[in-house]
Amino acid sequence: MNKFSIVAAALLGSGLMFSQGAVADWALNNEASVLNFVSVKKNTIGETHRFNQLAGTISQDGAFKATIKLASVNTNIPIRDERMKTMLFDLANFPQADITGNTVNAFKAPAAGEAKIEAVKLQLAINGKNIPLEARLRVVGLGKQGLLVSTIEPLLLDAAALGYTEGVDKLREVAQLPSISTVVPVTFSLVFDHKH
Repeated sequence: MNKFSIVAAALLGSGLMFSQGAVADWALNNEASVLNFVSVKKNTIGETHRFNQLAGTISQDGAFKATIKLASVNTNIPIRDERMKTMLFDLANFPQADITGNTVNAFKAPAAGEAKIEAVKLQLAINGKNIPLEARLRVVGLGKQGLLVSTIEPLLLDAAALGYTEGVDKLREVAQLPSISTVVPVTFSLVFDHKH
């Protein structure tokens, strides 16, 4: 029973939708996308979890925003999901995590079957905190279908820095665990459909 994911990431993070005033050219396909995070308990036991509700868009100039609904956390154990919602996440005040950013260089969508690496600067907003992140993402062209955006290496988020220390302690106590790591690796594979 652990977890405190953040994502976003997402990670998570994450999904994408860009700044106000811009026109969205790609919209995140939630059914085809996944954002995972890993929790480690007792120093040696790792478990992979995910968020089921992602949304976002990418603009033609590479500006984007991802939204992660924290109540959609899925650890494959319903009681653990509920404990995370009530003991970890402050859903009443911060129901979602947002990731915004832009590609460092001018964005050019790859052709179908072509892959390219994009360096991106991200801003993660979660639990009332704003954390700057940098990541290298692989972008693969899917032809008329759109884009596949995925992490090349995990994003490492610190639950303590995001204000989740008390929540992690509550989860540890209720699960009677000696430890839950506050470092959370986040990975994602996101599909964006082209908007005609």
